[in-house]
Amino acid sequence: MNYIKSAMLTSLFALSACEAPQYSEETLKAQIEELSEVSSSTSKQKKIKIVLSGDFTSDLSRATKYSPEYLAARSNATSSFAQISIAAADLKPQVLANANAGQTIKDGSGLASSKQTGASANLSVKKLIFDGGASAARIDVAQADAFIAEMNTEIVVNNIAKDAAVVWVNLNTLNNRNQLLQALITKTNGMNAQIQTLVTSGMIDKSASASAEIALRALVLEEVKLNVQISEASANFIKYFGTLPKHLSAPTSLLTSSDLQQIQKDWSKSPIMLQSAAKVLAAKQMLIAAQGGQKPTVNFKTGVISPMDRGERTDYAVGLELNWIIGDGGRRKANTAAQAASLKAAEHALAAAKLNGKEALDAILSKRAAIITSIEIIASQEISTQNELEIMWSQLPTGQTSVRQLIEAEEKAYRTSDAKIRVGADLLTLEFEMLAQSGILATKLALDENKKDKALK
Repeated sequence: MNYIKSAMLTSLFALSACEAPQYSEETLKAQIEELSEVSSSTSKQKKIKIVLSGDFTSDLSRATKYSPEYLAARSNATSSFAQISIAAADLKPQVLANANAGQTIKDGSGLASSKQTGASANLSVKKLIFDGGASAARIDVAQADAFIAEMNTEIVVNNIAKDAAVVWVNLNTLNNRNQLLQALITKTNGMNAQIQTLVTSGMIDKSASASAEIALRALVLEEVKLNVQISEASANFIKYFGTLPKHLSAPTSLLTSSDLQQIQKDWSKSPIMLQSAAKVLAAKQMLIAAQGGQKPTVNFKTGVISPMDRGERTDYAVGLELNWIIGDGGRRKANTAAQAASLKAAEHALAAAKLNGKEALDAILSKRAAIITSIEIIASQEISTQNELEIMWSQLPTGQTSVRQLIEAEEKAYRTSDAKIRVGADLLTLEFEMLAQSGILATKLALDENKKDKALK
C-alpha cells in the first residue's frame, strides 16, 4: 500500500513539474526590461554595418537595407508565408499515434490482489471531407495575408528609402545655404572694413557704417539659426546612415520621364492600393470561413487499436465521423456578423483609397509643375540680381550707388540664390515622395532580396 501511495505521489509531482510556468510576474518584468535596455553596442550597430562612401545612391541603398524597420517587415512577411502551409495542413490526412505502458494493481487480501503489466499502441488516420469550405477559405485568407505582408514590406522599404533620401537632401541643402551665407558674410565684413576707413577719412557719412553693421549682425544671427538647423539635420542623418561621410555628395533626382509616365498610368497598382485590395479578398474569405463554421464537419477516419494484453484481440475501425455543433451560445453567428462588417469596412477603405489616390496623384503632379515653374522664374531672377549687382558695384566709385544700396543689393542677390537652393530641394523631396508612393524607389535602389548586391558583402 505504501508503494502505491509513493508511486502516485511521484507521478503527481512529475506532472506538476512539467506544467510549471517559466515566468513569474517578477522574472517576466525583469526579462522584458533587460530586452528593452539600450546598450552602447546597439547605438553603434549601424556604424559597424554601414561604411559610407559619400555616394548618394549607394549609401541610400545600404542604409535602407540595414534598417531595423525593413528587416522587421521582411520577417513578418516570412512568417505570413509560413501561415499558408499551416492552413493547408488542415486539408491533408492527419495521422495520430499514441502508446500506453504501465501496470494495473488491484489491491485486496489474499487471492483478491492482482497485478497486470502491459502496453498498447494506437494509430489513427483522419481526412477532412467536408467542413462547409471553412478550411479552404482559411488557406485563401493566409495567402491574402501573405500578400498583404509582402505589400507592407514594399511600403516600408520605399518609405524608409524616401525618408533617408529627404534627410540627405535636407543636410546637403543646409550645407549649400551655409556656404552661400558664409560668402556673403565674408563680403559684408570686407565692405564694413572699407566703410570704416572711409568714415574715418570723412569721405562718407557714419550712417553708412551703421547700415553695414546692422546688416552684418542680421547675417550673423541668421548664421546661428542655420547652424542649429545643420546640427539637427546631422543628427537625423546619423539616425539613418549611422555616421556622417567625409564628403557629402549632392543628391540626384532619380525620377525619369518614363517613371513619370508609369506613375500616371499605373497609380492604381501602387503597393498601398494593392494592399487595400488584398484586404478585401482576405475579408471575403474570412467571412466564408465563419459561415463554414456553422455547418457540420465530415471526416473519413480509420484506425487500429492494439490491446494491453496479448490475449486480447486487435481492433480496427473504418468509417465516417460527423461533427455538428448544435448550440454555442451564439458565438458562430456573432463571428459571421463581425466578419461581414469587416468585409464592408475593407470595401469602403478600398473605395476611399481609390478616390484619395487619384486626387493625391493629381495634386502632387500639379505641385511638381508649380515648383518647376518657380525654379525657372527664380533662375531668371538670379541672373537679373547678379547683373544689377555688377552695375551697382561699377557705380559705387562715381557715387551713383550708395553703400547702403549696395548692401541691400548684395542681400537681395543672396536671398534669390538661397531661394533657388531651397526650391530645388523641394523638387527633389517631392520626386522622392512620388517614387516611394508608386513603389518604384526601392526598385531603383536594387532593394530586392532575390538579387545579390556584391557591394554590400
